[in-house]
Amino acid sequence: MAIRPWPDDMNSTPSSSPVSAPLAHAAALVPRPGSSLYYALRSSPPALRPALQVWLQWWHEVSRIPLEVSDAGVAETKLQWWAQEVRDSLAGQPHHPLMQARAALPPLAEPSVWPELALWTQQLEGLIHLVHQTRWLDDAALQRHNRMSTGAALEGAACILGASSVAARSAACLLGTGLRQSHQVARLGLDARLGWVNVAIDVLQTHDVKAHQLSKPDAAQAPAGWPGLLQHLTEQARASIEQGLAAIQALPAAEVEALLPLRLLAHIHLTQLQEIAGKGDRILHERVLLTPLRKWWIGQRVRWGWLR
Repeated sequence: MAIRPWPDDMNSTPSSSPVSAPLAHAAALVPRPGSSLYYALRSSPPALRPALQVWLQWWHEVSRIPLEVSDAGVAETKLQWWAQEVRDSLAGQPHHPLMQARAALPPLAEPSVWPELALWTQQLEGLIHLVHQTRWLDDAALQRHNRMSTGAALEGAACILGASSVAARSAACLLGTGLRQSHQVARLGLDARLGWVNVAIDVLQTHDVKAHQLSKPDAAQAPAGWPGLLQHLTEQARASIEQGLAAIQALPAAEVEALLPLRLLAHIHLTQLQEIAGKGDRILHERVLLTPLRKWWIGQRVRWGWLR
């Protein structure tokens, strides 16, 4: 089954803020103004933003490979190169400009830590499995991919933010899985038209919806099973996000505060899911987006404690 590898919020524009030369590569792909990740990054402590930028950019660099390289063997070679580069970099011998930028950063102050090797390689292993995927995924396999991709990405961000307990990492991974599910719903029609059908085969069968009805939707009439499918997908994503938020709220106060950027992302996605749920088959034909102003206002309410 075709799976779109990375979040759309990874698309970005050059930063206008001054950075040192070693960080120029990392700053070149700061989340674009107005994106969800832009507001999440702005809500993080300034001292941690360069490290979060590097982590975000690394995920962008590796997750684009399955999309841009059509030959599975070549794509795996590139991902294996990155696996070795990560091992070298964590051993103090970076070669890629991005990893050199990481090495040039000041050490993270406790309780913040860089993700350990296993968390970097987990994401690469998930992408290697993706490039060799030749069959439709069932829901269990699709959710496993979501955990290994955006779930692991948020777990790594939690470590950098200073919430690296087992419980905090688990909560971040669960939340990341929900954000991935939400993103797949939001881009369902657009990605399907590009050849990336991000719905599990057993879920399609349950609701009697065919893949071609998503990739080539009828403008006059949605599939008969579409309302049930949309409800399933939005409720699945909402449940994962709410479970992730509940797990975060059960953490010690310091970790709850540290994970403010992730909580902000969660509430933006919950609001977007609510919008999508009320739009019927509109997402088969166009994207349903929140305005930057609305995202900013959601972020403010999370900061003030109005949204938890």
